[in-house]
Amino acid sequence: MGSMEDLQIDLDKLSNTQNHIFSKFDVLTQNVDDIKRVISQISEKLLVLEEAVSDRRKLKNDMTYMKNRIDELYAIVKEGKEDVSVKSEDVRDVESCHSGFSCTSRVAMTTGIDRDTIRSAYDDVRSDGSPTEWAVFKFEGARIVCSARGSDFSEFQTQFSDDERAFGYLRLQMGDEMSKRKKFMFVTWVGPNVSVINRAKMSTDKAIIKDIISVSILV
Repeated sequence: MGSMEDLQIDLDKLSNTQNHIFSKFDVLTQNVDDIKRVISQISEKLLVLEEAVSDRRKLKNDMTYMKNRIDELYAIVKEGKEDVSVKSEDVRDVESCHSGFSCTSRVAMTTGIDRDTIRSAYDDVRSDGSPTEWAVFKFEGARIVCSARGSDFSEFQTQFSDDERAFGYLRLQMGDEMSKRKKFMFVTWVGPNVSVINRAKMSTDKAIIKDIISVSILV
């Protein structure tokens, strides 16, 4: 009788051990599946990272090319030479603003400027007898024009959107009641959605418009 009881106890222990092993095996299987899933996610992220690095290299090369090209075009406009690196059908007449007078140079992709309207707006802002306190200059295609002018600063603030480049010119009253003086601020605006190429052109475009505008403060 005792032997049967001992045998039953051993069988129960064996059954419990077997159940424990099965439980451990299930946990191990689940862990293996989790590891496989993590490895798959890491592989996907590595692939995305490799693509991002490749795109970044390409973007850096494109920006370097654009910077060099802009420097070349600036020199061409300034010296009044013809850009022989582009085909004739891709070349158009634009107004050169890096000299003290108006002239035309055959340059590809170079920014032009409406000198008369910008000069008029500039003089209007600077005039003591004019209520105009600001003017905004924007791009119409590849040409800078005066897009708006006014006296209300809150209206001036609404002139700039996330998708565009622009310049602003303001008249400011400085000092106190005993000593008032005027200052003029030049604002360069590049919206967050502006392309890399157009961002790169802003330094050259700003130099063009500053041939007309004299400022006290740059922003």
